[in-house]
Amino acid sequence: MADMATARATVSPRQVLQAVVTRPSAGVLLLLVVLCVVMSVVSSSFLTVDNWFNIANQMVFVLLLALGMTIVLIVGGIDLSVGSVMGLSAGVVAYSLNFGFTLASAFFFALLCGAFIGLINGLMITKVGLPDFIATLAMLGVARGLLFLWTNGVPFLGYMTPTYNTIAGLERPFGYLTVPIIVAVAAVLAVAAVLKFAPFGRHAYATGSNVDAARLSGISVARVRILAYVISGLMAGLAGILIAGRTTTVAPTTGVGYEVQAIAAAVIGGAALAGGRGRAIGAVIGALTLTVTTNAINIAGVSGTWQLVVTGSVLLFAVVLDRVSEMLRERSRHIPPPPVPAHAAATA
Repeated sequence: MADMATARATVSPRQVLQAVVTRPSAGVLLLLVVLCVVMSVVSSSFLTVDNWFNIANQMVFVLLLALGMTIVLIVGGIDLSVGSVMGLSAGVVAYSLNFGFTLASAFFFALLCGAFIGLINGLMITKVGLPDFIATLAMLGVARGLLFLWTNGVPFLGYMTPTYNTIAGLERPFGYLTVPIIVAVAAVLAVAAVLKFAPFGRHAYATGSNVDAARLSGISVARVRILAYVISGLMAGLAGILIAGRTTTVAPTTGVGYEVQAIAAAVIGGAALAGGRGRAIGAVIGALTLTVTTNAINIAGVSGTWQLVVTGSVLLFAVVLDRVSEMLRERSRHIPPPPVPAHAAATA
């Protein structure tokens, strides 16, 4: 027992660094902690309750998109269309309300729009055989172009209602706890439960880890991938509903750039670009990291144009860390175990 306690107490910095590198989300979490410590020293307003609830409300959109993106990455795909789908779904809500539909109907149409586009993405990839990158990049252009044509360059206005104000988080009947935060927490729990307990979760990890092995095991790989894109589209539709309410206007450029943030948040949270790895809590860590970074930039008074630079830099850091982690795991698989000492073998 004493030897075990001594071993734990003498963990070297190199072992700590190796543990961080082999777990990309742990490295990013350490970066987030360091950033929070630095900002708490630089600005007294950073650690205030108001600021952190503001961060929580701002990260909802990226988090919802990152949850869907995480599932797509787990099955070995990528979805570049989520930002445009979010914008188009927001346009569906605004137009439906202006046309006279009820709030529930408008929300249903937006979710249906997101799910339908996700289904089209999945079918183009699995049935037509298009690469994920090409299919979703094309859908990015289609959805964004449709929103531009629909609005004719003029934002949708005048669709807000008192109930929608509450749902969007503009009104706070529960104090700091807004409806978007509650929706985001429910989405995280739902995705975590699906990935951990549902057959789809096991099939998704198997598909992303080894497509051929999954197919030989009787898994319908095409069905799993299509469902992953449908879920991603649903999350984009849900994000569109909330962002249309938060901004109270739907511009032709709504959702631009969010696909990069969604991919960044998912990868920062530990989802592998090669597939087979990812968790809901990782999407939370990634979205929180990006939002805290943006918040720190705003508090420090740095120009908003640096946000894209910082987002790209953090994404690059996460991808490099993921690649190094994968190389270390591959290396550890080929390293033979250390030989057993002769006296230990004799004792055994």
